[in-house]
Amino acid sequence: MAIFDKNTIIGFAENVDESVVNEDYSALIQILTNVMSDLSKKNAMINSDLEILPINEFSTGAITPISSLDVFLVLKSPQIELNTIKIVKNKFVSFWERLKLAWQKSKIKKKRKKRKKNMDEQSTLISQIKGKYNINDFCIDLVNAISKYVTPLNLVSSTNAIVSIKGDDFTYPINIYPAIKKGETYSVYDKILNKFFTYDFSQRWTNLQEKFNGIENKAVNIIKIYNMLYFNINNKNAYQPFIESLVYNMPLTVFDGDDCYQWFIKSINFLNNTNLTTFISVLDNKKLMFKDENLFTNMYEIINFIKNIKINM
Repeated sequence: MAIFDKNTIIGFAENVDESVVNEDYSALIQILTNVMSDLSKKNAMINSDLEILPINEFSTGAITPISSLDVFLVLKSPQIELNTIKIVKNKFVSFWERLKLAWQKSKIKKKRKKRKKNMDEQSTLISQIKGKYNINDFCIDLVNAISKYVTPLNLVSSTNAIVSIKGDDFTYPINIYPAIKKGETYSVYDKILNKFFTYDFSQRWTNLQEKFNGIENKAVNIIKIYNMLYFNINNKNAYQPFIESLVYNMPLTVFDGDDCYQWFIKSINFLNNTNLTTFISVLDNKKLMFKDENLFTNMYEIINFIKNIKINM
């Protein structure tokens, strides 16, 4: 029996309770308003004016039962970004300083005076590192501050410079990404890769609006379906611009008629028989989908994704 039969696909496109979505979003805004006000009183680098940007399916309305509410929490201090970059560089330098010091200590005939000099240099370096407020420090402060405004039945944590809230206060899991605003772009730190990624979502919204003008609801339903398919196949939520890019490259003939299941059948047939290397990114229509590092994908992922859908139909 097929896993993704007609009734399942139609069910994937069903609307969620909008009142629950609004309650979660309103509660998050209230908490972050209080939190940013509290933190700004203690740290001049933090602005009290709240600015948050929904970045996943909450921004398009393609919300499903497995969605999470992901937002950029906007910071307007470029110094925090600079301090974070310096921390990364200093940690690398500090590693080689410690390695060099260990090598020097292994020399039996090394002079005590020279050894003391290297140890002093290392201590100075460490003290400089500790004196810089960075994204990681902000995430720790954010976790502690949020914990004061949620009930004990919630887990507030920070992983890879992302602050998460899970528990009884919210229907949907919350993921908060601190983002440094620079004009129309946002810099977001990836702790694992030790680098900042720059995002400009303005073209993303423009591309989707221009492509699906007049049939927005149809496009949203297809995005929902592929979000649910991705989750069921990979046991994790899809990165939303990845799914949006797949749908963005579909011809408008896919959405002819009023049958949601027929839209899906035409869309999967198109993906299965087209040249995927020509797909462009919804984030930047001057880039191929698989050459846009902000999509975090590759040819293998989409081929495997489509293959698994077809196998389970």
